[in-house]
Amino acid sequence: MRGWHVAGRVAALAVTGALVVGCAVGPAADRARQEAPPALPAPTDVPTPPVPGDGTPGETAPGPSPAPATGDATETGTEATDLGTACCVAGLPDSDDLLVGAGDTVLLHDADAPGELAEVGTVPGRLLGLAVPPRATGSYVNVVAYYAGPAGGEIASFRFYPDRAWQSWGGTPVPLLDDPIPLADDGERSGGVLAFGPDGMLYAGTGDAGDPALAADEASLAGKILRIDPNGSQPPVIHSPGAYTDVRGLAWDGDRMWAVDAVDGGGARLYSVVPEGQPVPVWEEPGAAPAGLAAARGSLWMPAGEDDGTLWRVPLNGGTGLVADPQPVLDVRGPRGIFPAPGDGVLRLLAGDALTRLGVR
Repeated sequence: MRGWHVAGRVAALAVTGALVVGCAVGPAADRARQEAPPALPAPTDVPTPPVPGDGTPGETAPGPSPAPATGDATETGTEATDLGTACCVAGLPDSDDLLVGAGDTVLLHDADAPGELAEVGTVPGRLLGLAVPPRATGSYVNVVAYYAGPAGGEIASFRFYPDRAWQSWGGTPVPLLDDPIPLADDGERSGGVLAFGPDGMLYAGTGDAGDPALAADEASLAGKILRIDPNGSQPPVIHSPGAYTDVRGLAWDGDRMWAVDAVDGGGARLYSVVPEGQPVPVWEEPGAAPAGLAAARGSLWMPAGEDDGTLWRVPLNGGTGLVADPQPVLDVRGPRGIFPAPGDGVLRLLAGDALTRLGVR
């Protein structure tokens, strides 16, 4: 199944007067040109190379090496405490500093002052996800927030100056979508994952808003993975149509995207994501809902559970399969997210009210 740009969808449906949310939701071009920060370096748009072992004819490019069948994770230090209801973190480029999202507020955690959190700014709604590009643009960083606004899920960019952290970024977002993402009134099954991929594009995972029919609807943004140009120069498209229930994590093993979905009725389902095609289910854990996904050392790492949870290690074979069955490697109390960190084999785990560093192998 191919993705569709919103211009094509709107042109095709304008005759009937139908309201189209669409498989592509074009950015507010005029508004973006007037309000948007200067452009990030242009993302590359290079097709995913074939990976040996996945059955692609004419294999020419080496894929990631298979992970060892067994491994472990060790807590190596605490980065921040007293984070309350924090939902998400995003590291700043070329720095150990990071941003923490809680409620409608974004806080700065200064690695040189680990006991302090300074407010950076607020968003017009409840935060669901944060993402920062891997490179700064001059003296500022574009911080992308996914939040539950009055009309539904919004994705917008804010400009943050790390050397002026005392100066709030203000409350005026630059929207990256024209149409809101459907959300349930109770906030359940909202997705909320944001992540920058190796191609420089922004990816967002959404939920079905409690209505599986929305996820199955090709013209709805619910229950999908969206591919968004952070500069707003290309219309967003549906990268993976799902249908997903509640996308809780996105990660890349080399150029291969993985997603974890909180399945209806409980449990986690791991997918290998095929661009603009149906995702391939690889593994399911029926016990508890996932709380994020990260890749390191050839494996995927997935915390699951709401109160007393587990960190799972999923060893990949360099393609779409597993070297061995996933293993629980760490008991986690109240997991809420797992994120990349500077260093080889290092991750950040958000659990309870604390953010800890993990060494994984």
